[in-house]
Amino acid sequence: MGIEPSQAASQAWQRLAAAMRGALLLPGHPDYEERRHVWNGAIDRRPLGIARCADAEDVSIAVKFAASEHMPLTVRGGGHNVAGLAVRDGSLMLDLGALNRVEVDAQARIVRVEGGALWRDVDAATQPHGLATTGGFVSSTGVGGLTLGGGVGWLMRRCGLAIDNLIAADVVLADGRCVVASADQHADLFWALRGGAGGFGVVTRFAFRLHAIGEVLAGAVFHPIEAAPALLRAFRAFTPMAPEQGTLMLVFTTAPPAPFLPTQVHGQRVVALAYCWSGDPVLGEQALAPLTGFGEPLGRVGGVMPYAAWQQSFDAHAPAGEHYYWTTSIFDGLDDALIDALVPDAATPPDPMCEVHVHHLGGTVAAMPADASAFVHRDAPFFINVIGRAQAAETFTAVREWARGLRSSLALWAREGMQPNFAGEAGDWQAHTHDAATRARLEGVRRKYDPSGLFEPVRRD
Repeated sequence: MGIEPSQAASQAWQRLAAAMRGALLLPGHPDYEERRHVWNGAIDRRPLGIARCADAEDVSIAVKFAASEHMPLTVRGGGHNVAGLAVRDGSLMLDLGALNRVEVDAQARIVRVEGGALWRDVDAATQPHGLATTGGFVSSTGVGGLTLGGGVGWLMRRCGLAIDNLIAADVVLADGRCVVASADQHADLFWALRGGAGGFGVVTRFAFRLHAIGEVLAGAVFHPIEAAPALLRAFRAFTPMAPEQGTLMLVFTTAPPAPFLPTQVHGQRVVALAYCWSGDPVLGEQALAPLTGFGEPLGRVGGVMPYAAWQQSFDAHAPAGEHYYWTTSIFDGLDDALIDALVPDAATPPDPMCEVHVHHLGGTVAAMPADASAFVHRDAPFFINVIGRAQAAETFTAVREWARGLRSSLALWAREGMQPNFAGEAGDWQAHTHDAATRARLEGVRRKYDPSGLFEPVRRD
């Protein structure tokens, strides 16, 4: 008599559990519910099992298991991806959360980071040496996801994107082999990892170049929402010639109950100029004055501080467990008509915690060769992220429609495509994150290293 399918499956899971150093979490395990949830509370999916990998060997074992069982596979690093690509129904999730070690070689200015680490782990290790590398806009973001999608952040205009500082990556391939991808080894894979948005293997360790950055001049200047059109035009005029040490952002947000703001504006919609200057602070004060001194602000906060402290300043605006929907658009300019279309919607979101972020690129990001990596948007002067956040699940639909509608209203002026790290839906990763030529090249790399499609980042059925 043959073995019943459920019995065979149970035996397969037992073999996997026995082979791994880390824990295997199946439905019913006390830790399963916690680990199946990711940062975005709007994602509610149930994998068949969660392999809490203890090391790269565990990753290899779990990858081989998924391949032999013809089981879809997802990878959770920091779990911060807004589209929830770390978890899928009916799949095996590789949870890298325990792989979070960070090793700093201060003399060589290199940091080696395991695939489950967060950027705050990197900052904590590098800052005592007066060193840093580009690591996003909040410290709770996972190193792996941000890097594979390109990696914009506060240091990008001086130091480049996260991928521009990536020296090498340890990768577990679909057949379970562990290889090192770098400019000298598996160079095609190294190209694809840098901005290709994942789906080529499991990166168990990254090696990044570090820069001499300890303290930064950073802060935020808050203005009434009525000043937004003029401030956007001033931002448009200033940023093309901005020194590369400075990265700035305009944020449509709701005024917090902070002591540096008048009580009468608490809870009102405002626009803030956030800035980070990673050079000499005296020169920074002078260089940024055309924007930091603009208009008649409601209040301001900031000064000279450790880079790691500034990197954590926005963490409170991205708490885990709330319902999020993001979308992003890329622009060659900020036309007056675009500004006129943007401001009314950005000023009136359905939830006060929703934000709109207006970014600029340029500097070292734009100086890198366009074909050096799979990130295809480095020549864009501006991009705008719509950050939908619902504090209550009941308002999530309205928040999502607001974000989608705002992107649609800006489409007339936008380029085709979007940055992978801000794509709010899984389908966007397949269709909109790369141009046709780059997408074809990425598919060629994927067929070479993952011919069976085990690591496909997006379900295509």
